[in-house]
Amino acid sequence: MITINKNFKLNSKCYNREELVKFALKNIEINNIDLIDLCNFILEVFNQEPFILCKTSGSTGEPKVIKLEKISLLNSVNLTKDYFNLKPGYSAISFLPMNFIAGKMMLVRAMVIGLNLQLNKPTSNPSQFINKNYFFSAMTPMQASNSINKLKYINKLILGGSKVSNSLSSNILSKIDTYYETYGMTETATHIAVKRVSKNDSTSNPFKVLNGVNISKDLNNCLVINVPSITKNKIITNDIVKIKSNNEFYLIGRADNVINSGGVKLSPEDIERKLSKYISKNYIISSLKDDVLGEKLILIIESKKYKFNESIFNSLNKFEKPKEVYFINKFIYTKSKKIDRINTKLTIK
Repeated sequence: MITINKNFKLNSKCYNREELVKFALKNIEINNIDLIDLCNFILEVFNQEPFILCKTSGSTGEPKVIKLEKISLLNSVNLTKDYFNLKPGYSAISFLPMNFIAGKMMLVRAMVIGLNLQLNKPTSNPSQFINKNYFFSAMTPMQASNSINKLKYINKLILGGSKVSNSLSSNILSKIDTYYETYGMTETATHIAVKRVSKNDSTSNPFKVLNGVNISKDLNNCLVINVPSITKNKIITNDIVKIKSNNEFYLIGRADNVINSGGVKLSPEDIERKLSKYISKNYIISSLKDDVLGEKLILIIESKKYKFNESIFNSLNKFEKPKEVYFINKFIYTKSKKIDRINTKLTIK
């Protein structure tokens, strides 16, 4: 069902289907740990089943393993190909883990479109491996942050997996003219919406859905996605949104992150956006139990303790102002490189 384009290259070497399967079997046989996830996925792509198995990251509930139809992967490739004008022979580079959908789809795009894909071992600091021009790359915000001076080598850069802060956006745009923030999940075979960000755009611009994607909200203001070409059923997310038009939406925050403080429901992500132009370090808004409020807002900053100017809270309304500020040396991250809010909060002493 998935056919390899004759222009496809993996790490500058041409492969057809048989050669790629042989490559996978050989590396599994010798137990090449660095390539196990890649090789297992290659074999899964070309087996007789009409689907692949993928681990979700929790966008629509508790993380789980789901089935994704291979035809859905192909349709997702076409959405991305059309939006970013990807063509056979174009170069791409990836540092994303192959055990999650973002990494898997980079390989599928390369095979189907015929890209020359430089596939590297996952790393949070890919800068040292970017030494020539590439047309397309997908990164996490952390990877982009650690590669600021090398982003000029990438023509079309997409960032996903977690939010892009205002400070990071400014840093990126000091080196390149444009990047793209994406919205998607495992259930939709990666992104279904894109936000173009340039020096002339605002990071507060809405996401625009790709062709064939329909959006709405449920009674809890959570995004509902309908993509007939990728999934048979509507997908109800845990992401609170504001719908601007039939193909645009603003991402407000996660319903499961909402904090109820004194009867007022607050979105941590919304408050974080308001503070982003004042804090250059990584940070999150969280909460601790409180006898009066039930939950009290706190600010946690990934840094050694420094003299903190609380006047930055003047940009917030009285309910949004953190009651305490904590500093910790290092946040805890999930396997998909998102901040683990729950376990990070538990490290506070």
